[in-house]
Amino acid sequence: MVVRYGLMGMKKRCLQVIAVLGVIVLILPAIASADRNRMMETALSFLEDGNPFLQRYNEKEGTDIEPVCPLGCPYFYGGYNIRHLLKPANPDHESEYYRKDQKYLYGFDCSGFTKYVVEQAGYERHPKISELLNRTLYTECEIPRSMTLSGKALSPVLRRGDLLAIQHMDGGFHIAMFCGTLRDFGYTAETLPEALVPYLFYPLLIHCTASSDYHERYSAYLEEQGMEDVVPPYGGVIVSILDVPLSAATSETPQIKDLSRPCFELEGYHLQITDLTQEKRYRWIRWRKREGL
Repeated sequence: MVVRYGLMGMKKRCLQVIAVLGVIVLILPAIASADRNRMMETALSFLEDGNPFLQRYNEKEGTDIEPVCPLGCPYFYGGYNIRHLLKPANPDHESEYYRKDQKYLYGFDCSGFTKYVVEQAGYERHPKISELLNRTLYTECEIPRSMTLSGKALSPVLRRGDLLAIQHMDGGFHIAMFCGTLRDFGYTAETLPEALVPYLFYPLLIHCTASSDYHERYSAYLEEQGMEDVVPPYGGVIVSILDVPLSAATSETPQIKDLSRPCFELEGYHLQITDLTQEKRYRWIRWRKREGL
């Protein structure tokens, strides 16, 4: 009798555990989906007012995301602190475009942007890009098949919020975030410009990078504000399309310094092309590390 009672108790316990596991299995995808949505909404909020990707996301998802900066979040070399956003500041480091003795509007740099976005979704800030590119580190965050596929074949293995770490040929680094495809934003073969139709399912990236559109946009703003001592940004948060041949571009962004980039005209937006063929190395990462785990 005692043995039977023990077995029945164990069976009941097992059923309880199975029930709990079943709930967890149902909840985890929902949590992951919510995290991806939070990352998307945070990232898209740094685009400019009227951006077609922000507008279409709001329409499709029933959200009401307002842009943090009406003209979009500018690029600032070494920028990471949102509390200083849009305040004139001198960079701590110098680059081809940024000098310590000049003032610029504060914004994010590429990793400051992605670190902030993943943190808002409840994850730890990711490490340096050079560490993400080190294949002996964060192997648990690698995305199967992501390095052997490209174009529309790559999109199905990615999830919104996945990170693309890049090292340029000159040794510099960059990082971007996968944000879906044109189809995910509600575009169809009928609504796209003809030149973009073949790339309906190609990966889109959201990142803080070089953009002559930002320089042009903020030049007018700074002039209106009487802030002639502040240099317009040489980039900001944009959406670009990955793996499309540069030769397919139908336009170019404004000719400012060497910032002009091949692009497509899409509802008044310059959709730049991100080309990985000239990069030294890159790696896709699914960053899901939480505090204390």
